[in-house]
Amino acid sequence: MKLIALARPPASLDESVKPIAAALALSPAEVRMRLAGGAPALLAPAADGEAAGLVAKLRALKLAALAIDARAPTDRQRLVARRFAFGSSGLSLAARSGETLELPWGELLAVLRGARETRTDTARTETTYRLSGISTVGLGLPRISSQEHTVRSSESSLEQVLLIYGKGGEQALVAESLVDFSCLGKAMQPSSSMNMAELARLLKAKAPSAFHDDRLMRMGRRPLPFMLGAELNVMTDQVAVEHSSTAASLDALAEVMRQALAAGLLP
Repeated sequence: MKLIALARPPASLDESVKPIAAALALSPAEVRMRLAGGAPALLAPAADGEAAGLVAKLRALKLAALAIDARAPTDRQRLVARRFAFGSSGLSLAARSGETLELPWGELLAVLRGARETRTDTARTETTYRLSGISTVGLGLPRISSQEHTVRSSESSLEQVLLIYGKGGEQALVAESLVDFSCLGKAMQPSSSMNMAELARLLKAKAPSAFHDDRLMRMGRRPLPFMLGAELNVMTDQVAVEHSSTAASLDALAEVMRQALAAGLLP
């Protein structure tokens, strides 16, 4: 299965909606909804044998279209950095497992700064009891009535990430919650969010020829169509917990941008 995507927004959304809808057999409302947040954007799923033809139709409309695998690369396919070092010739990354990656500055393809959100929704069924008068049966004891109601709560957390791509296909991730910021030395900032911004700034200064982009700071937080981002766990008969994450959406949009760079559709 493939996902049809746009790497850049149409020059004129109003003029492009109907042609896109016709090419992909969508309604104009669906096209508007999927392009509402800008690009990169996922438009529609497609069978492997149909994707190339659909992309060709969209490119005939002068659109930066491409198709990606529905299963975009995740953290399992990347080096997830615990430590990093800025050398005179390149960037060094090391995972907690001991795996390392060396990227010369001139070999960096892209640095994408993004954010992913995790949310936990809990629904807890509680029973309240109350006295409701004197029973007319037996010893005249108070009658107890019960009533069930559902108490809902939610928690969310936001994590910044840097997705780093090499021209040879290398992929690495620097995640706000996993990296050791002491590697910044004197440049270390008071908060993790400020440290992520400092890392992005230093990478841009060291590798100016790479593609640097931060639109996934906003777009990576939105759950997207066709992405599986929720899992329902029923812990007991009284408690249901649903965990949802926008990580899959972020991964898909990052893959669109990576492939668009390789195909010359960006910047």
